[in-house]
Amino acid sequence: MDFSKFDELPDYLSEEILKMYFEQVIDYYENNGDISKIDLSEAIYQLAERQWHTYKYLDEKIKDKVDSIVQEILDPNSYELMDNVTSIIAYLGLSNSFQTLKEIDSTSLSINVKEVIEETINELDGNIGNPYSGLEE
Repeated sequence: MDFSKFDELPDYLSEEILKMYFEQVIDYYENNGDISKIDLSEAIYQLAERQWHTYKYLDEKIKDKVDSIVQEILDPNSYELMDNVTSIIAYLGLSNSFQTLKEIDSTSLSINVKEVIEETINELDGNIGNPYSGLEE
């Protein structure tokens, strides 16, 4: 699957189209063992950002699968991956991945990775279930 196509999608997509794309990525991940974590995280990031712009919660079944995938690919030794993953967690409100993030031992991490994790925890702690917290007035 050419994950780069997700970067070229319009900024706003319907929930139905996004659901289809999320399902394609999930299916591809589940059926292909040799897959770049960075490329996969970038594809999910692109979809998550567009999902967030719908101002609707992602389908719960898809959200649970994405949450599991994010936990599986999470690698605190890669800044690029962690930058994508923390954004995905925020955009989709992935509570299990957020909990995993909070449990990472930061003593041996690079400063950049440590900062992105700390920023994400500080921003989302107590609001992880609602990716739109702070927008309601």
